[in-house]
Amino acid sequence: MQEDNAKKITYGAMMIAFFAILLAISFYIPVLGTITMFYIPLPLILYRIRNDRASSILIMFTGIVLSLLIGGIYLVPFAVVFGILGIVIGDTIKLRKTKLYTFMASGLTILIISVIMYVGAVLFLKFNFIEEIMRIMQVARQDVLAFFETYGGELPANFKEQLDASIAFYQAAIPSVFIIGVFSFAFIFVSLNMHAVQRLGNNVVKFPPFREMKLPMITVWYYLLVLLAGFLFEMEQGSNANLIYVNASIVLRFLFFLQGISFIHYFMNEKKLPRWLAFIATIFALILHPITIIIGILDSGIGIRTWIKKDKTK
Repeated sequence: MQEDNAKKITYGAMMIAFFAILLAISFYIPVLGTITMFYIPLPLILYRIRNDRASSILIMFTGIVLSLLIGGIYLVPFAVVFGILGIVIGDTIKLRKTKLYTFMASGLTILIISVIMYVGAVLFLKFNFIEEIMRIMQVARQDVLAFFETYGGELPANFKEQLDASIAFYQAAIPSVFIIGVFSFAFIFVSLNMHAVQRLGNNVVKFPPFREMKLPMITVWYYLLVLLAGFLFEMEQGSNANLIYVNASIVLRFLFFLQGISFIHYFMNEKKLPRWLAFIATIFALILHPITIIIGILDSGIGIRTWIKKDKTK
């Protein structure tokens, strides 16, 4: 029993040191840090897989305290985010949850912590990140207008109104862009760390291939309702209705964009085409994203994959 406790303490000390080293490298060594940043949760994931939740949380808090000693107060928020993320991912692996469950739990974890930190920064540090972004955009607006007035002569008709409308749109779109960004980062963190955990000899569940992604039919109906609302109701910029409309449109289009790329990969796989061709097709899908979104809507709404399957059986 004492020998087991000694091994547990030793392993915990190693993971704390590993966590602190990855954190320090990520924030003090620019090029290498962009890679190591995605693996900061790994030590806590590995510890949680082998040990109980209570001792894992204790190890996390110890790592946070160590980060305070290494990098000062500015490193603590990052240590908190990556520490909790490591516990969450490790917990879901330990409990044999699906990879989709792990992804959603990780995304929600980052989202909740980010919102708490944003509120804390506003209340205690008097720093509003969103207001700062809008201030920068307003400065850029003034610079653009000044440039045109100085070198371009007379401004195009309704130029100022269109510029103000664009700024208002970007302001309204901040929540959806933030949510998409958070879950995109969560997907990268989960994928990379689970791969590393597996390579270290641990058994983890796998995501189904991306080409098998299929949004439910009701997603198309939601999108149609959002489009109809945009046509039928006049929404004043800055209103709650406009905020909901803009963000719902962005999130749904992003989902259909992913669905479109998934269909392209499915088609390539069914036709036994080389992977390099799928990579090139993905690049074109990014460039021609409006067409990709339409493909995603059709794939979700009328199931064009079934036609490919019927073609294959003939």
